[in-house]
Parts: sequence; structure tokens; C-alpha cells
Amino acid sequence: MAVRLVPLLLALALGACGGGGTKTAERTVDDQEVEQGIKAELSTSSAKVTKASCPSDVPVEKGSTFTCSVTFSNGATGKVTVTQEAARRYTYTLKAGSVQVPGSEVESQIRKSLSAQGVQNATVTCPQTIIVKVGTTVTCDVSGASGVASGTVTYTFSSAEGTVDSSSVKTG
Repeated sequence: MAVRLVPLLLALALGACGGGGTKTAERTVDDQEVEQGIKAELSTSSAKVTKASCPSDVPVEKGSTFTCSVTFSNGATGKVTVTQEAARRYTYTLKAGSVQVPGSEVESQIRKSLSAQGVQNATVTCPQTIIVKVGTTVTCDVSGASGVASGTVTYTFSSAEGTVDSSSVKTG
């Protein structure tokens, strides 16, 4: 009887130590929770985050980072660096130079700004896609406005999500 008991005890001991061949599941970040956090933290009064997409297989590891994609209500898209600060606590930072705004959105913002300055019916032509760099001067072509405006218009972005600083819009 004692000879049969040794293999049974050995099998039980191996099973309790994880020797049974079953791998325990690794904890991963709740990607939906992070996406909601991005929407809440990075939305502004001028541009809301309408979509955030994060990988679903990121292991929970304090101090580590991973990247998510975002889309704003103004059509801008970009990347967000997510840093794991603690259990279910994250910080979100737009990656500098990753945000691109459609030229048509910038054209619309500039037309509104020019109109507010008394330059009506201007035609503004910008590149199809513009990389957002806050504080950097950008140039687009402007014409029309009953001959009041022709040449170029310069402006800067006032926010990382692609809002044109209306006070910076100048025709040249």
C-alpha cells in the first residue's frame, strides 16, 4: 500500500507546484478602460476624442508604456503614449509630431478667422494633410475675397489636436 501512495503524493505535489503543464494567465491592461480614459483626458472644448484604439494584449507592468491611436472630432488623427503609473492608473500624452489634421479642416478654421477680421469669401488652399506642431508657423495659399487677399496666409496651432490659433492668422 505504501508503494502506491508515493506516486499519488508525488503527482499531487507536482500539480500544486504548477508542474501539471497549465500556464497561468498573465494579467493585461483593460484596453477599453484606457480608451475611455483617453477620451476623457485628451478631449478639449475645441476638439473631442471621438475614437481611441489600444492594443488588447498589453501586460500590466508599472512604469511601462504603450501606444494607442486616436481620432478627434476635427478629423485629426494621432498617437498617444500611455504610461502605467499604478494599478488602473494611467497618464496619456499625445506623441509630438504624430497628430495630422486634414487640410480641409485647417482651411475652414482659417476662413472663419479671416471672415472675423473682415476678409470675406476668401479661398484658402492648404496641403491635404498637415502635421500639427504647436507654435510653429504654417503657410497656406489664399485668394479671392474681392481682391482683398491674395498670396499666402500664415498661422500657428494653439493645441496639439490641431486647433488654429485665430489670433495668429495673417495674410501676406
